[in-house]
Amino acid sequence: MHRDTRLRRSTAGLLGAAVLLAAGAAAAYPDRPINMIVPWGAGGGADRVGRIFAGLMAGRLGVSVPVINVIGASSQLGLDRVLGKPAEGYDIVEITSDSYILFAAANAKFKVSDFAALAVVDRQPSGFFVRDDSPFKTWADVVTAAKASTVTVAGSGFGTQSDVTVDYFNKAQDLKLVSVPFNDPGLRWNSLLGGYTELLYAQFGDLEAYLSSKQLRPILAFADARLPEHPDIPAAKEFGYNVDIVHFRAFAVKNGTDAAQYEALVAAMNVAAQSPEYNRMLADEAAVPESYISGAAAQAYVEKWVDALRDLIAKNNANSGDEHGG
Repeated sequence: MHRDTRLRRSTAGLLGAAVLLAAGAAAAYPDRPINMIVPWGAGGGADRVGRIFAGLMAGRLGVSVPVINVIGASSQLGLDRVLGKPAEGYDIVEITSDSYILFAAANAKFKVSDFAALAVVDRQPSGFFVRDDSPFKTWADVVTAAKASTVTVAGSGFGTQSDVTVDYFNKAQDLKLVSVPFNDPGLRWNSLLGGYTELLYAQFGDLEAYLSSKQLRPILAFADARLPEHPDIPAAKEFGYNVDIVHFRAFAVKNGTDAAQYEALVAAMNVAAQSPEYNRMLADEAAVPESYISGAAAQAYVEKWVDALRDLIAKNNANSGDEHGG
């Protein structure tokens, strides 16, 4: 009897210690580096934004946040890497609208619900750009050329935002634009600078250095109205183009990540978004000042954006069939 009592006490002690250890492990998060997966090449806008947030979050979380560029398949290799790991809160992935647009395709490989968005951190206008010495002086010049023969467009990959935009102009506007995909943003820009492509689809903020040095110039802005910084450049809405796809960058973790870990990461991003470095980033990216969306609201924004994009693609395809017998 005495031995049984001691055994029960010993067992209870072990169970109590296990509970305390488990609680301590949960409270200790994070206790090792958290990877920041950027599915695009070094030197581009996504890489720059990822490194800014990695540095700011490291101070808040108390662990290092190394940036890992996983390039390939229009960002799908980076997304695969995160989904292939346990949902333990140690892998953050930067997902841009170029990636989320893949989720809107028929038979998409990824679902929005595969990831839980931590925050949307910048939203900015896109445009078509040409070399400063391009024979295309106006958007009308591009339209005339693309109705007569093919015009090449450097973009981020098949099925991404740039490719869907090119597809819209080909189907709904009867142009002959040809997408030339580059996973590496530096190669994308240099293809235009080197004369290998004729147009570039990009975000205004990513090209600020090239615009200010007069190497590149915008020729069409994808926006409802002309941008204050570029009042001479027409907006797509002026021509009745139904292709104003807002470009944004977000951070997410694999769905199923522990709620406490998810909230810890959201809190770290919220603090980062209050910093002078973040505000400078918005200015450098030519992003809208109210870009930041946090936590569950960011996930809702992404879901609504993907649903709206599906509707837009369906409408454009239907218009193409009506107008061109396709």
